Amino acid sequence: MLFERAITPGITIGDQPTEADLARLKAEGFNGVVNLRNDGEPEQPLSTAAEGEKVRALGMDYLHMGVGGSPLTEDGVRAVCDFIDAHPRVMVHCRKGGRAAALVLLHQARANGWTAAEAAAKGRGLGLEVDGGLRAIVENYLDDHRQG
Repeated sequence: MLFERAITPGITIGDQPTEADLARLKAEGFNGVVNLRNDGEPEQPLSTAAEGEKVRALGMDYLHMGVGGSPLTEDGVRAVCDFIDAHPRVMVHCRKGGRAAALVLLHQARANGWTAAEAAAKGRGLGLEVDGGLRAIVENYLDDHRQG
């Protein structure tokens, strides 16, 4: 992995892990991997199914939710958030880390009751830099799914 950043003690984001990275994550105590990539993307050493098999063979849980090309769904975001909440130590990854930052920012916004206006600033404080199209996706999702 070229990019890896701990966001909280239990959540790390990163780019595409190799098989060696997956083994290292297991050795470091990770127990879940969330893959936000879609099959057929560039620089993808394993299909999403093959990655899932490798992760499970190492004794970790795996969730695949491809992000990109269509708006985020409530069910998809809930599945990622629930997976993160159910695992003490999770790696969330995509190709370069941007989508991972966006989904973890949504997780943190939902967990902390942040509005779309608060999410960018508070996320930046956690090291979740989300700009451009990904920032719009996060803000639009939070505006459309206000809590309370």
